[in-house]
Amino acid sequence: MSSDDEASVTEPIRVLFVDDEQRLVEVAARFLEDLQESFVVVTETSASDALDRLDHEGVPDCIVSDYRMPGLDGLEFLEAVREEHSKVPFVLSTGKGSEEVASEAISAGVTDYLRKDTGTDQYAVLANRIENAVAQRRAERALAERERRLAAQRDELATFDRINAVIQGIIRNLVAAATRDEIEHTICERLAASELYEFAWIAERGAGGDLAVRTGAGIDDTDGVDVATDGGAVAEPAARALETGGVQVLDPADGSIVEDEAATDHEHRSAAAIPLSYENVVYGVLAVYSTRRDAFSEREQSGFAVLGEIAGFAINAAQNMRLLLSDTAVALELHVPDGSGFATRLTERLDCRYSLDGVVPGADGTLLQYVVVDGVAPERVLDAADESDLVASARLVSERETGSVFELAITDSPVNTLIEVGGTVQEFTAEDGEARVVAEIATDADVRTVVDGFEAAYPGAELLSKRTVELPLRTEGTFRQTLDERLTQKQRSALRAAYFAGYYDWPRDSTAEQVAESMGITSPTLHNHLRKAQRELAAAFLENDPDA
Repeated sequence: MSSDDEASVTEPIRVLFVDDEQRLVEVAARFLEDLQESFVVVTETSASDALDRLDHEGVPDCIVSDYRMPGLDGLEFLEAVREEHSKVPFVLSTGKGSEEVASEAISAGVTDYLRKDTGTDQYAVLANRIENAVAQRRAERALAERERRLAAQRDELATFDRINAVIQGIIRNLVAAATRDEIEHTICERLAASELYEFAWIAERGAGGDLAVRTGAGIDDTDGVDVATDGGAVAEPAARALETGGVQVLDPADGSIVEDEAATDHEHRSAAAIPLSYENVVYGVLAVYSTRRDAFSEREQSGFAVLGEIAGFAINAAQNMRLLLSDTAVALELHVPDGSGFATRLTERLDCRYSLDGVVPGADGTLLQYVVVDGVAPERVLDAADESDLVASARLVSERETGSVFELAITDSPVNTLIEVGGTVQEFTAEDGEARVVAEIATDADVRTVVDGFEAAYPGAELLSKRTVELPLRTEGTFRQTLDERLTQKQRSALRAAYFAGYYDWPRDSTAEQVAESMGITSPTLHNHLRKAQRELAAAFLENDPDA
């Protein structure tokens, strides 16, 4: 039995019994309630009083009325009821059978027609008629509700398909966007151009802590956007999205969704704020407005969350590409406090010095860091790495006069974080439990965003300096770009891992099997990647050689 059917059985059945004989209505009410415990019977002795009750108390589950009554008779009462309540079960009873009355009653919309009888058996018949009429009506309502829900689900799925098409279209367009401005403009323009959303804007945290709008679409003027973010209802959810990194929705039910007219000229029904983030960095917040009452369901929020992540990734990639192709960069020098990562803990515990030689992506999301540790026996470093939950694996590569070289598969470190936010780590040293890191970012990257992301991962970190630096001449950059285009990511990683692990030294510091194991691949696979990478390296160097 369905939940709707169970409810129809257990719910009370409210009955309004109308007859001009006071004694009869009292007897009828008592017998009906005795016959069926779910019956709750109220009575009136005139049709006019019954209509007043309907106005004040609402419609019952069933109405039972006598035909012959002073004032309004049963048929006139039926017609009056049907004007306002076309579906409520209505049982008409009369002292004498009349085909003419029955015909008129049917035409007026009576549910059932019952002839009065003497004795109490008639109430059992009446109770049965009432139960049947109410059960049928409740079944009709349950069916209508199920159909309404199914229709709503179909509409929701159709709408979600359209939403998904819009989001997927935006994601496809992001591939062609070369700068952050192009990425953000594409997102706002595509959303505003769809029939599903009214307008959109993207903002970032300004120097004073307030939201500063970068771009918008679907709005008459930019000033309107600035005012909306300064005092509009969406400003608070947008700020929360920046702080939490999660999608925030302004619920239309709370009454705060309509902006002040001075803020915007739009009366929207719902809005959402979506962070544009990648790893630990939130680059900005996307605010989207819709006139749909059912906008921003959980499914829709999930779709926008993916869009926010991909947009953040695209911004990060655009800034990395700009850094690769640029002649200048912004160098950030950061101080990392004690206890923030394996390197600072190691140097504090063992009184040694730690410096980074290079990094290579490792297996399972780790970062292979090739580091030089000076001032302590290698075995003690390996023991400390084995005890740390931040180091997945550690291996001694070689011992030099300047210190021991280790290959560390580190799951979390300041170096990992800076790479994730789009930086290129140039230096990383740790001593006495504190670390210093120098990283380069693109000149158009938001320094505050990068630093905020780093400080969120390492509370207490501090920006020591920021300066613009000249990058190497384009001749070298062009060579590196050409070679980078030739190599796959796997070939590039294999080449870097082999180099930093001393595979090309003589005698070798690491065997191919050791390098392959560190990268989570087989030795034949490593040799294959290295052979292809070396060929591409030689080709890039020799193809345009004038002496060739």
